[in-house]
Amino acid sequence: MKSLRDSNSSLFKLGLDLNQFKFPLIIKPRFGSGSRDVLVITTDNELKEICKNDKFTKEDFLIEEFINGIEYGLDAVVIDGKFHHILIREKQITPLPYRQAIANISIDEIPAISIYMQKIINRLQIDNCLLNADLIITQDGRPFIIELATRPSGHYLSKFIEITTGINPTKEWINKSLNLPYNFKSKFRKNTIMRYFDFKGDWIAADFDLLKDSLGIIDYRCEINSTLPKVIDGSTIMDRGYAIIEANSKEECIKNANKLISNFKRIKR
Repeated sequence: MKSLRDSNSSLFKLGLDLNQFKFPLIIKPRFGSGSRDVLVITTDNELKEICKNDKFTKEDFLIEEFINGIEYGLDAVVIDGKFHHILIREKQITPLPYRQAIANISIDEIPAISIYMQKIINRLQIDNCLLNADLIITQDGRPFIIELATRPSGHYLSKFIEITTGINPTKEWINKSLNLPYNFKSKFRKNTIMRYFDFKGDWIAADFDLLKDSLGIIDYRCEINSTLPKVIDGSTIMDRGYAIIEANSKEECIKNANKLISNFKRIKR
């Protein structure tokens, strides 16, 4: 994959010679999901502190150079070796050192990413499956694959995809598997955002029913009823819920999502 993924990476081991790498670096588990234990390390001192944690002796971790750019999530299907785009989502990410999506914003297909994904499919000989992937468009405009999986997206995104495109990829794949009529071509592409709740501390949830018409809230789930920890991975944010908002533009989606967040009330102790 070197020609398709231009960065230095290695299995992380204590005592590893890091002269081949340039800071900042990313350390992440070799296996798992939900951005679990993904950390961005900017200095040698930070790395030394991280190495003191004995979890690095209990499972495999990877280390690689940090790729700067805009991160995207991709939902697609591969049929007879051909890539078929369904939806691409621009991500809003937590401040470093953690990397966790706090929002997904629907955008138009990026042709360079679709071409790049077809090359990856060809190289890995992926065929006849649903596909989700995380990618970065680098500062010089190159697609860079973070990871991919031959399954539907998690994190409630199936509902977001259906609201945004009119397509439920899982249902369509079941139809295909049963030799029933199926369609993976988007019926439309609405301007939508899926916003998670990324704050910490004690909060009272916003009144979604009161705000849904003015902010374009199409769907939501809110389970905020206790003290919230800092968002550092998927497990610290997914159980809180989400709001899916539709608006006239990407900019309005972001604006309305921020208005929703501002209607949560912090409890002072």
